[in-house]
Amino acid sequence: MSRVRIKDDEGTIMLLTLGFVVLALLIILVISAATQVHLQRMRLTHVADEVALDAADALDVASYYEGSVAQPTDDGVIVLANAQVARIAEERVGEAAARAGLPLVEVVEATTSDDFTATVTVQTVVHPLFGVDALLPFVDGVTLTATSSARAY
Repeated sequence: MSRVRIKDDEGTIMLLTLGFVVLALLIILVISAATQVHLQRMRLTHVADEVALDAADALDVASYYEGSVAQPTDDGVIVLANAQVARIAEERVGEAAARAGLPLVEVVEATTSDDFTATVTVQTVVHPLFGVDALLPFVDGVTLTATSSARAY
């Protein structure tokens, strides 16, 4: 007469608990990485806004008094030049990035399309969670780009 032995569940609850803990840690890791990238994107947007405002307010005073810059219109609007917008954007991006706590922000493009609006595009590379190996697809970082415009008055 053979006895049928029923397996007990000893030890399987530990495996289930370990699986849930690993899953919870991965979810926390992914949410933290996404939050970090989002916060850096918001900081980069702030930098783009600040640099565009500075570029829109920029007036080459020496050229203005020499008469080589167009006079403001009757509404008081200052006409912008592409070279001036680009120069001011390059000068101010480092200070704005330092205030926002961003490393190495570069100006991709700084132009004026209608001579009254300064449009600035900046970008940076963010490394989520300090290069944790679980995020290998993003080992080179995530490139963030922000564009902002400001009108000269």
